[in-house]
Amino acid sequence: MYTARQKRSAIRACALAAAAAFLVVGTASCTKSSAAPTASSSAQAASVSAANKGITIDFVSGPLNDSFFPPLYNGVKDAAANLGVKVNYIAINEGNLVPSSVQTMQAAIAEHPSAIVVGDFVTSSVDPLIKQAIAAGIPVYVDQSGQESWAKDGAFGFVGQQGGAAGNAAAQQMISAGAKNVLCVIHNAGNPYLNQVCNGFIATMKAAGGTVSELNFPISDSTNPQKVTSDIGAYLASHHGIQGVFALNAAVGTDAVAALSQANLTGKVKVGTLELSKVAINDIQNGTMLFLVNEQPYLDGYYGVLFAYQYVKYGLAPVGTVNTGPSIINKANIQKVIETTQQYPDVLGSS
Repeated sequence: MYTARQKRSAIRACALAAAAAFLVVGTASCTKSSAAPTASSSAQAASVSAANKGITIDFVSGPLNDSFFPPLYNGVKDAAANLGVKVNYIAINEGNLVPSSVQTMQAAIAEHPSAIVVGDFVTSSVDPLIKQAIAAGIPVYVDQSGQESWAKDGAFGFVGQQGGAAGNAAAQQMISAGAKNVLCVIHNAGNPYLNQVCNGFIATMKAAGGTVSELNFPISDSTNPQKVTSDIGAYLASHHGIQGVFALNAAVGTDAVAALSQANLTGKVKVGTLELSKVAINDIQNGTMLFLVNEQPYLDGYYGVLFAYQYVKYGLAPVGTVNTGPSIINKANIQKVIETTQQYPDVLGSS
């Protein structure tokens, strides 16, 4: 039987080869439903699908081996099924972030879909392509990252989490727990959004009299749990007095928990992370992790498709940004999260 860490390692490795591939979203909803379809509901669904048959949305976002993106992708699938529209999911290769961000957006523009939803992770490279798409008559909606530039690029909206706000929320949790000397672990060095999160974390910690150090490593290392655990453990061994570790994805957060266990520091050093996973939820439940910052990526995916569809069909869109986070999960509310993951396992986080 596989251990949780072995499962997580396998999940991480499986998608790199297909990182820039098109995934045509199916018509089946990914979440559970207790009601069997009736003849009338099936007819209604067929009618909706027929009415929206000509609408195609290209959704450019992250790879499914990153723990953030499976629930986002499931939101995309559910929205596509509910609305009866075709969605092409185009995955960026995080290991080659800048050129892949350009190539995937170029591929979407070449398809000339009804609309593009894009994670603007590298604004210096993607912003010109957003403008190019709009100039070609393709409306663009920005999703998860790019909150600083979507409006001036001419996109019709933004849904996601403000990076600085996420870092601030995480810092508040560390401060409340008494951790003042903390480490921010950036698993994808050079990713602008992750830098924004860490910078927000640093600013709030410093304002409260704390200190923050950074540990950066390439995305290729982050897919290897043993390497991440070793790197974090080595840093803690050479930097005594660290009271907290803040990771920027759930897999690295659970690796930090493992590093503390190996160093006999469990309970002495607090751990928090962006994102959810089943392993991280278990860590909250058993007290080895302090908090999770939840952007609710399922909503990023669902709303991205929904808002693009409404804009294409009706010319309607929310005014300004739609914030899906930061939402804090800790011991106080973990039971509700556990109940939700049991009933809807594909909505909140990955394995």
